Amino acid sequence: MTSLLFGAAGFILLGYLIGKLYVRLNPVLMLIGLFPLLGVWIIVSELENRNFATVFFVIGIILNFNRPLTFIRMRLSDVIETVRLRKLSSAYASNIEEQKRQAQRELYEQKRQVEEELRNQKYQAEQDIQRQRREAEETIKREAENLRKERERYKREQSNNQNQANSKRSSSSQSSSNNRYLNPLVFADACEILGLGQGESLKQYKAAYLKLMKLYHSDRLAGLSEKLKKQEEEKAKALNMAWGTVKKELK
Repeated sequence: MTSLLFGAAGFILLGYLIGKLYVRLNPVLMLIGLFPLLGVWIIVSELENRNFATVFFVIGIILNFNRPLTFIRMRLSDVIETVRLRKLSSAYASNIEEQKRQAQRELYEQKRQVEEELRNQKYQAEQDIQRQRREAEETIKREAENLRKERERYKREQSNNQNQANSKRSSSSQSSSNNRYLNPLVFADACEILGLGQGESLKQYKAAYLKLMKLYHSDRLAGLSEKLKKQEEEKAKALNMAWGTVKKELK
C-alpha cells in the first residue's frame, strides 16, 4: 500500500514537472518536453501497473493548470462568445444587406417620382406652348382681319374723296363754263361767279371766294395736263377778278 502511495505521488510529481513545460504553450519548451515524455513512456511501458502510473502522471500534468474546471469553462466561454460574435456578425451583415436593399428601393422610388414629375412638367410645358401658340395665331388672325378692314376702309375713303373731288371739279367746271359768259368786272356777274346772289355781306363773299380758290390750289393741279392746268388757272384768275369787283363795290 505504501509503495502504491509513493508511486502515485512520484508519478504526480513527475507529471507536474513535465507539465510545467506545456503551461505557456511555448513551442521551444514543448519540443524540449518531448524528451522527458518519451523517457516516462518507456518507463511506464515496462511497469505492470502501467494504467495506474499513466493516470497519476496525467493528473500531475493537469495540476499545472490553475483550476482545470475554470480553464475548461473559460475555453467553453470563448467558444460560445466566438459563436455569438459570428452570429452577430452574420446578423449585422444581413442587416447591412437589408438596409442596402431598402436604400436601393428608396432610391428607385425617388428616381421614379422625379421622372414622373419631369414628365408632368414637360407635358405641362408642351400644353402651355401649344396654348400660347394658339393665342398668338388667333391674335395674328385678328390683326390681319383688322388690317384688311382698315385697308378696305382706307380704299373706300380714297374712293369717296376721289368721287367728291371729281364732283367738285365737275361742278366747278360747270360753273366755270357758265362763268365764261359772265363779266367778273360787273358786280352782278361777279356775285354769280362766287356762287352767291346780290345783297350778301362782304364776309360771306369772302368765305365763298376762299372755298372756291381751294379747288384751284397748285397741289390739286399737279397731276393735270397742261391744257387742263391752263383752264383751271383761267378760272382762278376769273375768281380773283370777281372777288376784287365785289370787295371794291362793298367797301
